[in-house]
Amino acid sequence: MKTLNIIGAGRLGKTLGRLWQQAGVFQVQSILNRSFDNAKAAEDFIGAGRAVPALKSMEPADFWLIACGDSEIAATADRLADHLGKREGIVAFHCSGALSSQVLEVLRPASIASAHPVHSFADPLRSLDSFTGSSVALEGDSSATAALEEAFTAIGCKTLTIEAQHKSLYHAGSVIACNYLTVLIDLSLHSFAAAGIDRDSALKLLEPIVLQTAQNNMALGPETSLTGPIARGDLETVANQLKNLTSVSPELAHHYRQLGLACVELARRGQLSDESAAKLIELLSEPMR
Repeated sequence: MKTLNIIGAGRLGKTLGRLWQQAGVFQVQSILNRSFDNAKAAEDFIGAGRAVPALKSMEPADFWLIACGDSEIAATADRLADHLGKREGIVAFHCSGALSSQVLEVLRPASIASAHPVHSFADPLRSLDSFTGSSVALEGDSSATAALEEAFTAIGCKTLTIEAQHKSLYHAGSVIACNYLTVLIDLSLHSFAAAGIDRDSALKLLEPIVLQTAQNNMALGPETSLTGPIARGDLETVANQLKNLTSVSPELAHHYRQLGLACVELARRGQLSDESAAKLIELLSEPMR
């Protein structure tokens, strides 16, 4: 079995470590976190490996996962390069969605790659059950991406390859769909709160329609899935909602306007007439100061 060392065993690192360990893909060895206590907690979660206090204490390994924050990857790679020397036959990879494998150039002659799982690691215990079926975007040396494709496939993932120069655009697409969805739900909760509906009730109310909307989009595409007042050109409803939101929270009304304008453009690709679209754009545009 190939060996794996983990630098930065946070929510992502310890989830992957445990899944690979349990599947017999890798034998987890050294685990390094910013604090030894956190490394020890990751060791306990993974059920294998050994927490170490410093990089110099890490054993040799076939694979090195650098799972620290994006801003720390380059500096971590520099320190790791000193530790590895010019050892060959190693695969070093990070899991940043925004950075390419080129940030690991200092680690050559090791094979380098980036492997970004399109998955929310908000709760590692939940991820253990839900990670199967996730997609992973691979980029880097062919030998490294081939080995990582095998490793991720073994724990139930689908993989795709992308070019280094496209990493930022690829990641932006993931951010908009995932992170911004979370923001939209938060904005929705603010609107419900203004209507006197408590948070727990609002979340229970939202759950089935949000999940159904997501399923519709995956099956039918955004143009067919779009419903609501803008999709049907209901100017009166939009105007009334905007008026009431403005009275409660100008900031919430601002977000409603901006999202509404994007919604109009999507609706125009469906059945919204140009005349209705023009009226909605005029209504939703920010008032002149």
